[in-house]
Amino acid sequence: MFRHVPVLAGEILEYAPEDPKTFLDCTVGGGGHSRQLLERFPDLKLYGIDRDAAAIQASTEKLRPFSERVELHQSRFSELESWLIQWNRRFDYVLADVGVSSEQLASAERGFSFLEEGPLDMRMDRDRQTLTAGQLLAKSNENKLRKLLKTYGEEPHSAKIARTLTGAKNQEGLKTTTQLADLVSRTIPRRFHKHGFHPATRTFQALRIAVNQELEELEMLLEILPRFMNPCGRLAVISFHSLEDRRVKQTYRKWANPCSCPPDLPYCVCGLKPLGRVLTKRPRTAGERETSENPRSRSAKMRIFEFDGSADD
Repeated sequence: MFRHVPVLAGEILEYAPEDPKTFLDCTVGGGGHSRQLLERFPDLKLYGIDRDAAAIQASTEKLRPFSERVELHQSRFSELESWLIQWNRRFDYVLADVGVSSEQLASAERGFSFLEEGPLDMRMDRDRQTLTAGQLLAKSNENKLRKLLKTYGEEPHSAKIARTLTGAKNQEGLKTTTQLADLVSRTIPRRFHKHGFHPATRTFQALRIAVNQELEELEMLLEILPRFMNPCGRLAVISFHSLEDRRVKQTYRKWANPCSCPPDLPYCVCGLKPLGRVLTKRPRTAGERETSENPRSRSAKMRIFEFDGSADD
């Protein structure tokens, strides 16, 4: 059973446009967010994608009562444009709940979690992706590992961890998630261990992002979407770490104020027009009740942008 718990579900309903007719769920997962919108808006048509085949299977079942209003496909963000052209639709509401899902973390055999022993896999799409986290570790030298951990994990101990991992894989190899987690934990001095934060968190994040090219995929999604939004259409992006949130924040800011003219010019000559406005000056986060019921929601941040329909075709 796919056990993904949707985060910020109430906030997704709160920011929904008035009487939306088309909704695009870019990370349909277990179908939780989509189902509540389909229940709320009887005329809503859902188009959903997810790169994880297990998520498509689970959401198909969860959304079966609304099957006449639902179309789902397995797809990465970078493949979305071809579907959008095929559907020939513009959207009133779009959601992207990026990052790893609760179900992926809970399945030891997927290799995302450092809490249970499993293979070093971390692929979100096991049908079409070939490179696993274990293979990435095996083929990366110390310098590449250091850069990967620093860039994608923002790991302050990246050099020391990279040196340790390189030595370990040269001697006997790293085969499981718990082997990796224990090795990283022993490498980081205990005085830097934080209560409630596993020392291997940043290392696992960095490997997962690299294996799935998550940041590149997110950037492609943000590049594609403006051309397929209806006037007053809204985009909600939920992110779980600063690398994602920073990209969303900067993109929204650029959409709202794209002018590239020097600040000392008395008027704009570049001709770049705003695409809309940011509705969330600060990101929305989970309340106390939600965080107590779903601890994963503590790190969730949601930003909303409303388009005015001026994006180029």
